[in-house]
Amino acid sequence: MKELVQQSEEWLEFRRSRIGASDAPIIMGVSPWKTPYKLWVEKISNTNNTYVNKSMSRGIELEEDARKLFQEMSGFIVKPDVRVHPEYDWMIASLDGIDESKKIIVEIKCPNTVDHSLAKNGEIPKKYIPQLQHQMEVCQVDMAYYFSFDGKQGVIVNVHRDENYIKNLMFKEKEFYSCMQNFISPESNNTDYRIVNDEVTSYIANRLIQIKKNLKDLSNEEEDLKKNLIFMCGMENTKGKQFKLTKTYRKGSIDYRSIPELENVDLEKYRSNPIEIWRISND
Repeated sequence: MKELVQQSEEWLEFRRSRIGASDAPIIMGVSPWKTPYKLWVEKISNTNNTYVNKSMSRGIELEEDARKLFQEMSGFIVKPDVRVHPEYDWMIASLDGIDESKKIIVEIKCPNTVDHSLAKNGEIPKKYIPQLQHQMEVCQVDMAYYFSFDGKQGVIVNVHRDENYIKNLMFKEKEFYSCMQNFISPESNNTDYRIVNDEVTSYIANRLIQIKKNLKDLSNEEEDLKKNLIFMCGMENTKGKQFKLTKTYRKGSIDYRSIPELENVDLEKYRSNPIEIWRISND
């Protein structure tokens, strides 16, 4: 695989079409920052979410110093790298550090005082467990190092592979990846919605819902009347009082699945960008 520079546009596009280690906590429902639905929107849309908050910015700034300190404390020489699962190419890990043997991996965090205190007690925050287990699965290793750096001091915590956890993690990641491939949104919750209570917005929304229903009723009535008219006219071209009924034809659609020359052709690369669609319905 071509070497990717983390934070580059190419790297961002690569991550958008796959499931990375930082996506794992979101998919497992333990991320305090993002829901599976919001992650799904980011993945299938034609834009990358490059928003960096204050905490993320601090982590990026301190990462190199943290990596140097980890190397001094552990004796391992590591560097950032992007790895792809040997069997599932949709499963990737952008690692903060991996050694030349590809057996030593480290996840670096520059967290708040609460999370750093957990590391001092030999624990890692629950929100990072899926990320580390994902990394171990991608790299096919039995252990990873979690390195907590407060800007001055660092703490190393050994994290061991949990086969049962990984089995459940991969099941949910495969489900999420299927949602990405088939444009089926995962279940959303109240935090995925902006709450409004003003009367004007509610009026507009309810009018749209009523108009949508009326249009559907009219469409059904139109189809029924058309069928009755064709039947009453003996299914022939007919002229009547202020109307004319004419039979015509148009080309049928092409069934691309029946074309043998396209059997092994990847048509997805010819698909245009996703189309944004808004649906309005009763709550």
